[in-house]
Amino acid sequence: MKVQHIGNVSESDVPLAQIILWGWDEKGVQVVKETQLLNTGGTAQFIFTFFNPCHPLSSPDDDLAVQIGDKTVTVSAHWLMSVSPVIHRMLSTEMRKKQQRRITLNDLGVDMEHFMQFVEAISIAALHNPILPNPENVLVLLKLANFFQVDWLIKRCDLHLISCVEISLIDRFLLIGHYRLPNLKNFFLHLNVDNLRIFLKENSDKLGPLIDSQIAGKLFFELCLRLVTA
Repeated sequence: MKVQHIGNVSESDVPLAQIILWGWDEKGVQVVKETQLLNTGGTAQFIFTFFNPCHPLSSPDDDLAVQIGDKTVTVSAHWLMSVSPVIHRMLSTEMRKKQQRRITLNDLGVDMEHFMQFVEAISIAALHNPILPNPENVLVLLKLANFFQVDWLIKRCDLHLISCVEISLIDRFLLIGHYRLPNLKNFFLHLNVDNLRIFLKENSDKLGPLIDSQIAGKLFFELCLRLVTA
């Protein structure tokens, strides 16, 4: 949400403020969702609700309760099992023993809104109209896709990060070793030599500790080798 064009209360002939609600469409393009003009002083109330894009197909047999903090959502167990090997193992072993279908995700550093964005990205509807990552949710989608081992969503995030200028180069580089992102790695390996030299110089303090890292350290060595042989 963005508030802009704030005017003076005494200026009765012009709006006091303009409120803009914006987001991203299914192609990852930023769009304006709603605008509202405030012509007088006061407050504007917006109510945000969660839409469940993956509701159970045959409740209660298909119910899977996911709890994050004090919020709980019920999603389709069978669909998530078909998408995620992690959930499949959970429901095939641990949940069967406990006679319940409930998982708690309090230790992942995400909230319910983040999880619902992930569920929407892997929902049945997304098969026909793919929901691509955007600069605001790509890191959350990547974290959850990695945790639930949804490889095709990791690949989408990998491809999006190549051109995601909203996230700094060094922060994107640091993701490669943790999430094993081949497309983003290839992007760095083909950086213009001048840009590569600037990148290594400006981020030497953050890159130094990576030398002992198996993946990031090897990539760092390859980048340095490019400069030597250029």
